[in-house]
Amino acid sequence: MSYNTTEVYDTTVNSTADQSTETNNVDLDIEVICNRYIAPVICSIGIVGNIINFIVLSNRRLKKGSYMYLKAVTIFDLMALLISLPYMLIGVGSTEYFWVWFSVYIFLPMVNFFTACSVWTTVVMAIDRFIFVKCPTWSRRRNSKVKAQIKIFAVITLAIIICIPKFFCYVIIENGQITLIRDSDFRHSLFFRYTEIASMGALHFVPLFILSIVNVYLVKKLQSARKMKRELEMSLTTDHETEWQKSQQIFTITLVSIVVLSIIFILPASIVDIFLNIDPTFPHLRSMRNISNLLLWCNLSLNCFLYCIFNRQYLRVLKYVIDRGCDRVRRSPSRTTEFQLA
Repeated sequence: MSYNTTEVYDTTVNSTADQSTETNNVDLDIEVICNRYIAPVICSIGIVGNIINFIVLSNRRLKKGSYMYLKAVTIFDLMALLISLPYMLIGVGSTEYFWVWFSVYIFLPMVNFFTACSVWTTVVMAIDRFIFVKCPTWSRRRNSKVKAQIKIFAVITLAIIICIPKFFCYVIIENGQITLIRDSDFRHSLFFRYTEIASMGALHFVPLFILSIVNVYLVKKLQSARKMKRELEMSLTTDHETEWQKSQQIFTITLVSIVVLSIIFILPASIVDIFLNIDPTFPHLRSMRNISNLLLWCNLSLNCFLYCIFNRQYLRVLKYVIDRGCDRVRRSPSRTTEFQLA
């Protein structure tokens, strides 16, 4: 699972034998530690956190258009982690046909697809928030769930276009009981080279640029929140309007934290992409790629904690969902029967 345009982990048997001999023991140790031990733990935590996010964000109290983006990001992150976890636990390094096929046609293309959806939904959410902070009254009149759904659908379409070439990168070769992967002719074509450059820009550099610019603006606006609040209170006089404005400010703070985390975790992958295109023989590039992919897993797994820390509205709904769930457990017929028998 990676925003990287290359394969997430080295399950490939390269066409030249020299490349496999360049990997030293340090690179192998780092890859084993990342793939076998750290990544499954991060994925497991992320799956639990995103399931909690989905339950909370599905509550009717968080049905606004802005929270639809968070729900979409949660679904994309959860799908990427669900695909990744079984592969990390069983499939990494396997020569069984199923897991080789899974890595080529499910893990690599689909995880890149879902992470592309996640990253660009965050970008769209940041742009919407920029417009809202810049022109709050105009933005509120034009903000709706339908428009948010249309934008999410457009993101999915863009991600499909970006990730289609991933399905044609490798071919599977059966050698007795061992199944191997080799680069396809398409992977070495000039067309694929151009699609990789475009994909690298679309998944790394363009989102980084947009998120950085928008985040700087939002942080400046949050620093002058008192002044902005006084200006908005002049036009929003009712208690309902004031409460709405407070909820929007909380959402802005949440978005800023998400964007900062995304920039921190995407930047190393962008640096690795640069080295891959400039000098593929750069020392320890394989370790750099594994570590950058590990950071990207963290990016998909930590949003739940950000919501709890920075979004009081999310935290209130989370407590409400937990209390309601506990009440249902206490009132369940099986619990009542057990109590009466006791």
